[in-house]
Parts: sequence; structure tokens; C-alpha cells
Amino acid sequence: MGLLHREKNECEDCHTRFSSYEELVHHAHDAHKHHIIKCSDCGKLFLHEKDRLHHVKEERERKTDIRRHKF
Repeated sequence: MGLLHREKNECEDCHTRFSSYEELVHHAHDAHKHHIIKCSDCGKLFLHEKDRLHHVKEERERKTDIRRHKF
């Protein structure tokens, strides 16, 4: 299995391009049986655990920034 380029939303397995990352994730799962990882907080889907971890970190930082601005 090849890697999937999120920046291009292109599947390296079959070179199909998608208009969104979400479409690419669903394609990778349906067409190529890639394991999909789901964020337990918001339900967003990811192709790689490192992407989910990055998302969790960014969301935590965003929520912290919002709390700081409220006071």
C-alpha cells in the first residue's frame, strides 16, 4: 500500500484525486481497505494515528486559547 498525500487529496494507490480530505479517507477505506482512525471527541476521521494526535493537540490548544480570551 502506498502513502496517501493529504495536501493533494490524491490516492497514491490508484492516483484518483478528491475534492476533500474526507472523500479521500472514505475512498482509502472503501477501495483499498485502509484502517481509519476516529477522533473520540469529535468523530473526525484520519488515515494515520499521527494525524489524529496532531488534531487532538491543535484542538486542545484552540480550546485553551478560547478560554483565555473569555476572561
